[in-house]
Amino acid sequence: MNSNLHSLNSLTEILLSPEINYSKIREAVFSLNKLFCESVSFDEMDFINQTDITTKTGKAIAPRWAASCLTDMMRTRKFILGIKDAIEERSKMNPGKPVIVMYAGTGPFASLLTPLVTVFSPAQLQMVLLEINPVSVSFLEKIIQKFGMAEYLIEMMQADAVTYSIPANQQPDIIVSETMNNALQKEPQVSIVANLLSQCNRNPFLIPEMIRVGACLLGDTNGNPEAILLLKNLIELDAETAICIKNNPENVPALSQGVIVTIPSLPDPQYKRLALCTDINVFRQHNLSHNESGLTIPHILMMTDSLKKYPVRLLFQYHIKSNPGFSFREV
Repeated sequence: MNSNLHSLNSLTEILLSPEINYSKIREAVFSLNKLFCESVSFDEMDFINQTDITTKTGKAIAPRWAASCLTDMMRTRKFILGIKDAIEERSKMNPGKPVIVMYAGTGPFASLLTPLVTVFSPAQLQMVLLEINPVSVSFLEKIIQKFGMAEYLIEMMQADAVTYSIPANQQPDIIVSETMNNALQKEPQVSIVANLLSQCNRNPFLIPEMIRVGACLLGDTNGNPEAILLLKNLIELDAETAICIKNNPENVPALSQGVIVTIPSLPDPQYKRLALCTDINVFRQHNLSHNESGLTIPHILMMTDSLKKYPVRLLFQYHIKSNPGFSFREV
């Protein structure tokens, strides 16, 4: 085992440990980011690493920001745990065959999957890596080389996963894509999973398994974490919904006619903000809840004192465009 791989193994063990020690997890994700950066001479301040790519379906964040996502510690821990469990479960369904994981939107390190080469052999795990940014792809190629991962690789492509056509030899058992912001805004998560899943014939596991966005009233959640009043769920993005978005978007209310949310009367004074709240089921028991990650920070829409007349009826609609997300208006 080369020295890079040895260090990767040690850090992965900490992230996969059943013991939740926040200081150790935090130290591990920062050390992992440093290990990847130093091994391929990745300089986040270099201009070429700071340019986003805007597409018709959302922003592909710059390599700098994609790399730094690794330090969102509970996001990284929960995703790596979830992917590990998904590989193990899928392997039991097809014993003796490697599990093919398609990872769309890898950034420069494919950091939610590459640590697991210290857990699985190439006979157990094969990877298809898709990334739109050519700068990220160039660093990812170096990661594969430096950490001796070539035997795990079916394909690494510079490609837009929103339009990518899956060849027969790449049919995945698991699709991983974390190309999202809180409330499914700005980035193309919805379009990516809709495109990829609609081409699959193996009923792959999707990671994250479900992303739920709801309209909520918020109080002071710092002082009282329970000060969240769910008004209505707007979308639950799972594999079934993703395929429907691709093939029959008119059957997904959030994208077609919109979702009506009613606030029947003046809310309790503690609820001062209307927000979109995100919960993420990564895989099975691995979840990211309110404020546990940058992905689940509430997206504040307005102060409730701006609502003057009750009952209030609000129409929420999700738009797939260069800056995707929910719009809302009073009706």
